[in-house]
Amino acid sequence: MWYVIWTSTGSERKAREALENKTNRCFYPTRVVNHKYKGEWITEEKPLFPGYIFADTDDIQRLAKDLWTTEGFTKILDTDKKYYSLYGKDEEFIENLYQEGGLFDISKGIIEGDKVKVTAGPLVGMEGSITKINRHKRVAFIELNMFGQTIKTSVGLEIVE
Repeated sequence: MWYVIWTSTGSERKAREALENKTNRCFYPTRVVNHKYKGEWITEEKPLFPGYIFADTDDIQRLAKDLWTTEGFTKILDTDKKYYSLYGKDEEFIENLYQEGGLFDISKGIIEGDKVKVTAGPLVGMEGSITKINRHKRVAFIELNMFGQTIKTSVGLEIVE
């Protein structure tokens, strides 16, 4: 089962490396974004959910015990003293991201009237999650219901027409 682990923002890579031998699978999703710097478009990867790592384990109690001795971890996301495992759409979303190498790539879309239609990329079918678009910066702001709460993040979206 997939579990969500909090770590300090900016140390996701280090935390993932520390967890690799303690879980079946472990990753932190990244997003590709373009931004202009000194007149040139730069492409870079940033965490999709800063401070969160996703771990697949069959023994969450052992993993929780191991985390107490691992530097940089805050805790495993829990509800009412029970560790929160992903299920349903959350689990499907994370599983799909894992299968894609954890990379939420830049999507392409078109604007028809006042609606956005995503034609390629991971945002296909997720148009309802888009709350705002900044065409100049080539970014879409999305809201996802994850971990029992609403998470806001931005992802790359290029409007081609």
